[in-house]
Amino acid sequence: MVLFDTAGFQRSLPLTGAAARTLHLNRHLAEAGVEVTLLLCDLNPRSRPTSHWPFPVRYLPYEALYKDNGPLTAKVKDLAPEVLVMSNTQLTVRYGRALADAAGAALLYEMHDDEAAVARTIGSGEWECRQAAVLQAAAVATADAVVAFTGRDADLATALRAAAVHVVSCGVEPGPAPRRERETPGSAAFVGNLYYEPNARAAAFLRTRLAPALAPRGGSVDVYGRYPRNLRTLGTGSPIRLHGPVPDLPSALSTAEVGLAPLDSGGGMKLKVLQYMAAGLPVVGTAEAFAGLPDPSAFALVSTAPSMADMPGLVARLQDDTTLRRQLGTAGRQLIETEFSWATAAGLALRAYRSAYGTAGPTTAPATGSSDIRELAGRTPYWLHEWRTREEPTMGETPAPATGREHPVLARLASEIDCARQAAESALDTVFDHAAIVGYGGRSMVFLSRTAVLKIYTHRPTERARREIIGLRHAGQVPSLRVPEVLGHDNVEGALSWVAATRLDGTAPDDIHNPNETRTLGEVAARLHSLPADALTELPAFGRNIRPLAEDAHPVQARLSTVLAATEPVQQSSCVTGFVHGDYSGRNLLLTPGPPPGVIDFEGCGVGCVYEDLTNLYVQNCLIDGRDTALALSGYEEESSRLGRTSGVDARHLLWHTARYFRWVLQWAVEIDTALADQITALAPGVLDALESEGTPRL
Repeated sequence: MVLFDTAGFQRSLPLTGAAARTLHLNRHLAEAGVEVTLLLCDLNPRSRPTSHWPFPVRYLPYEALYKDNGPLTAKVKDLAPEVLVMSNTQLTVRYGRALADAAGAALLYEMHDDEAAVARTIGSGEWECRQAAVLQAAAVATADAVVAFTGRDADLATALRAAAVHVVSCGVEPGPAPRRERETPGSAAFVGNLYYEPNARAAAFLRTRLAPALAPRGGSVDVYGRYPRNLRTLGTGSPIRLHGPVPDLPSALSTAEVGLAPLDSGGGMKLKVLQYMAAGLPVVGTAEAFAGLPDPSAFALVSTAPSMADMPGLVARLQDDTTLRRQLGTAGRQLIETEFSWATAAGLALRAYRSAYGTAGPTTAPATGSSDIRELAGRTPYWLHEWRTREEPTMGETPAPATGREHPVLARLASEIDCARQAAESALDTVFDHAAIVGYGGRSMVFLSRTAVLKIYTHRPTERARREIIGLRHAGQVPSLRVPEVLGHDNVEGALSWVAATRLDGTAPDDIHNPNETRTLGEVAARLHSLPADALTELPAFGRNIRPLAEDAHPVQARLSTVLAATEPVQQSSCVTGFVHGDYSGRNLLLTPGPPPGVIDFEGCGVGCVYEDLTNLYVQNCLIDGRDTALALSGYEEESSRLGRTSGVDARHLLWHTARYFRWVLQWAVEIDTALADQITALAPGVLDALESEGTPRL
């Protein structure tokens, strides 16, 4: 059983080196027949339970670690593991021994690095460095065995009097042999989580020292990995391109010539270097970057000058020497295949676990018993305070007024949105404007280039992106309509989904007194509805979730519910199943002289009653905007007849869908869009009176 306690995952997508090791090492152990369970105590709200894990995962709230560990102890005893693996030094000291003893398990401390040395190199005070050393010594003492990544760290564990020490290096998935047919001249790659201070300093070096030196040669630097908001400007006005996390790193690295590791500190083994080697890239880095690897000169050029002053020259040397690039890249790839795959690391780990379980005894560690050490181990980490106190706005926010302030959703998801935008730019070789057009309620962000439109979904991203893609593909088959063509899309576990499409010419119809525009609104709806229903099998259903009313509901809402309940049995049988755009109105039409009308924004489309679109048209463009209802509906009926759909518009059925729409809007608009709620409240009585009238109702 593995206890992992950092915010290192977004669902099952690892965002840090430690998280990547936890995922890949244990996946290979599981494939080898080991029963692996991960106890994931993760604050990250984007790491909600998912079924995409290759082994069992139990989610625990953070309180189980830092307030009341009773539930954690009960969980460990219930699972009864033979080996308990912990990598958090503080928690290992705090109650690792007690957890292991409660389950009769061997306690293994996975020592990722020399924590005092890391603290010192990132500028911590000497007292904090001494505290880190004391805690790590206590963790080593309380464990039945220590797993280190490198011989250097194993020596430290031995010096700290570990009961047993095993070296289990990091690995990488070798994958297919890399192909270098599409090398980009001058391109160098850096992989790293920029929330980690040594990686952030490396990125600063790339911007201030390396990238400017490469720029005159036509070179650039591609950076892959998540980054905090304060580093968003790293890729602005420089040859550095920020891509954020990418789902297929080997493919991304296939366009580079050199892998970069300008690390002046850190600990353990560097996964980024292994990833470069697996991709067949020669590496340029410091001696620190190659800890745990034999003879770096066989596959890399090692920087030896103070402040890495020689690194630009080493990169330029590789860019100019194709033979040397291939020689070093081939040697690195061979080393990965023979010694540093995750499968090899899993074999070493299994032997270490079996050895620890065979020699473990029910001991206690006096080194963890002092009050000073208990106090250090019991402190709440600074990052936990940050998570508890940060503000978490909901997704249903009122759009920010035009005051120049950033929209709250854009501010909260800034780095995730940037990552998605830069991933799209990389995939399409297109640069989009940095300024976003914010969709209603912040549910999507739109970025424009001269020829393309990028939409990034912040609310139910996977579902909305899928609907957009399918909707665009179906609507693109309708004659006499212009619909954007999908250029690219991505749906990465743990990241925001995006879809890029061609940009259509034209402007939204804005003259409510223009009869041709009003008729066109009806005609375009009829063309969309001409899609045969039996061809829409892959499109999800369209529906509005109408929830029960609160007891103190507004009288209009109560009347809407009463009338809808009375008319539903009859009206449901009158529904006409077909393609539903989902947000059909003038704002999603683009008109220009000559070409056919254009239709955009299909993120809410689905299969349902086509009167849902007529309702949007009726409410938004006629009742609210003031267009002529008769003109819009006659345009719809005449175009439907021309397309072989002869039935006219059923006025009562349209009013019933309108009442449903009103009832749905009032569930949420009262809180997030009061102007719309007021308009609907004023319009509802008239619609209900017409719906309940005798004879043919008037629209």
